Amino acid sequence: MSSYKDRQKASNFFKDNMPDFSIPVNELRAQAEKAYGTLPVADDVVREKVDINGMEGEWQIVPESQDDRVLLYLHGGGFLFGSIATHRGETSELGRAAKARTLAINYRLAPEHHFPAPLDDAMNAYMWLLDQGYKGKDIIVAGESAGGSMTAGLLMSIRDNHLPLPSAGVMISPWIDLGQTSETYITKEGIDPMNSTAGVKYLAETYLNGVSPEVPLASPIYGDLRGLPPLYVMVGEVEVMLSEALTFVSNAALAGIDVRFRSFPGMVHNWPAFHSFLEEGKEAIESAGAFMDEIFSK
Repeated sequence: MSSYKDRQKASNFFKDNMPDFSIPVNELRAQAEKAYGTLPVADDVVREKVDINGMEGEWQIVPESQDDRVLLYLHGGGFLFGSIATHRGETSELGRAAKARTLAINYRLAPEHHFPAPLDDAMNAYMWLLDQGYKGKDIIVAGESAGGSMTAGLLMSIRDNHLPLPSAGVMISPWIDLGQTSETYITKEGIDPMNSTAGVKYLAETYLNGVSPEVPLASPIYGDLRGLPPLYVMVGEVEVMLSEALTFVSNAALAGIDVRFRSFPGMVHNWPAFHSFLEEGKEAIESAGAFMDEIFSK
């Protein structure tokens, strides 16, 4: 277990970098880039820019990466901010743990682009991988927060479009109920240092732009999960999105999905981002990596 000092460091990072939704969105994005840019990226990560039908992508390759394993990562940020750069330290280490090449993308963001533009971009990336010669079994989709929602939404879209399914999905601190109906939006309010109910509501309304939060591709908690590949869902015990993750896992189990779930005691939203100094963050990445390695090895 991490020391109290290290746990406070993670909590303080969130508190010091709480999104300020009163400022222009370009300033908010610049703040996020600056703050998350302080998180380290290993020296052995090789980065290769790629053009994915007009969308910016980046391969992140480490010595452990196997050519026939791809982790397609969808970053979080409430659909409003975040990028390849803000998450590089996390995404590259998840790829290392999976012995995979990571493909990160800069999908379109609100308020310039509303639902379902990010999902369309995720599908674009997935189809691009298939066009590159990768098979569904060679790919695992993962994401955290809003990217966790996109992971489930993309898997449902792939299934519904009768495309080859990826091997699995990994969802970290997933934001999968954009209507904020679950109880931990009340019981964890003020405890979760990253998310407030008011802030999450603002992000949802900005992204949805009048679309009902009960649309399954927007809020996968309402989705039909039958036929999806294996899923691994991880959540921090103090975050407001805890109960919706539990409901989603229950729905997946009832739908006959091979679903694994783990709650990390005392952990905040997307704690794996702090793996460089938070033992539980490192443990979470290793745990997700073990799941992905198991899936890829079948």
